[in-house]
Amino acid sequence: MKGKNTVDWHPYFPFNRKAEEKLPYICRLAPDASGFTFEWFDKTDPEGAHTVVWSEREGEAHRLPITGRQMRVYGLEIDCEYEFYVEAADGRVSRRRLLRTGEIPAGTSVINYLHPEDTQYDFSGRYLCGPSLVRTPGGRLIAGMDLFGKGMAQNLIILYASDDDGKNWHYLCDLYPFYWGSLFVHRGRIYMLGITTEYGNIQISCSEDEGESWSAPTTLFYGSSLLCPYGGMSRATMHLTEAGGRLWGGCEYGSWTYGSHIPAVFSIDADDDLMQAENWTLSEFLPFAGEWKEASGGVQGDSMEGNILRMPNGELYNYLRWKSGQILRMKVNEKDPEAALSFVDIIDVPLANSLFRFIPYKEKWIVVGNDPVVPRRRNLLSLFETKDLLHLEKLRDLIDYRDHDAELNGFQYPAFLLEGDILLLTVRAAFNQAHNFHDANYNLFMRVELE
Repeated sequence: MKGKNTVDWHPYFPFNRKAEEKLPYICRLAPDASGFTFEWFDKTDPEGAHTVVWSEREGEAHRLPITGRQMRVYGLEIDCEYEFYVEAADGRVSRRRLLRTGEIPAGTSVINYLHPEDTQYDFSGRYLCGPSLVRTPGGRLIAGMDLFGKGMAQNLIILYASDDDGKNWHYLCDLYPFYWGSLFVHRGRIYMLGITTEYGNIQISCSEDEGESWSAPTTLFYGSSLLCPYGGMSRATMHLTEAGGRLWGGCEYGSWTYGSHIPAVFSIDADDDLMQAENWTLSEFLPFAGEWKEASGGVQGDSMEGNILRMPNGELYNYLRWKSGQILRMKVNEKDPEAALSFVDIIDVPLANSLFRFIPYKEKWIVVGNDPVVPRRRNLLSLFETKDLLHLEKLRDLIDYRDHDAELNGFQYPAFLLEGDILLLTVRAAFNQAHNFHDANYNLFMRVELE
């Protein structure tokens, strides 16, 4: 085996599973109420005859000849557990995959699905997380999602592409090691910026061929790992904001085990080479102390997943997740990018304790997030607007599962693209017998008309 200094794999296998490279491989799965669509390939015999073998879990097997790189199996029972695999003419078989049929929320389509007992990505995780979405210079949509699980490595992102505005999706590649990755386009190049694993190093990679292949990663700032009691670098799939001639993004240092995260911002001159680490600047991390600690009564919230926003008064703020019904506001020092954020205040908002997005739109901001009707649960995804970045008014609900068990259903961590009056969203979704509301089994796509 030759060495490799890039992060793209087609797909990635850990060394103890290298034998699977010679087997058929199922790279995408999308169940619906009465069937499922899957995508596959076989590098050993790419043009040979193959069969899909499916059954109810541990039931009688059914066989169908495969008629394309993507195929739908239909006529199945709703709300039923199935398993299937792809078999080559010479007897080689893919890893067995699991699924459950079921209704999909109205107005959405499935980019990818992962059954909570499916072991295909156990080396990274068992649940789909970290949605990200970008429109490439060539017009393609690329959706990213990572694989997480408690006590697992959490270091793989899967990319899917759509060349028809989200109607159909197909597999692009795996990115490894990568986690919590943000896709974005800058000066005609596609970038992925994320961390190597939870609390790992912040790194960046780029693609110049519509996401088909990716460069060697550049480490920007070093972190630690889950094994360190004080944690390390943390950041969600938040967008970067161009302001004052620089690109700005938020990050934190800490861990859930340690009990806190302290915020910072990183930035770069918008005209500099993003793949050169020395061009990037990281601010100091702001400790939970002083006015910030006093204003919160000494009880720290999450202080993470920040939106970098240009305020109506011209100042640059970081709007961070704090507690259910509250946002933490910090001011960015644009004159000194290495200076720590400064505490502004904590404001009350109708948002749950989950990731939210503030999106500039026609002299105001659109906000997508979870309505806190059920504290610390996420089964109501809603659309809000604000003209002053202080007071939010609900426009409508996007996905409403309040009549479903809040412990098992959640629609969260929306990633967006705003194109005219159309908001494109990808959502990490847990429903149809997910492990719980947090541990998602679907990544969904939806189009929202704002006018």
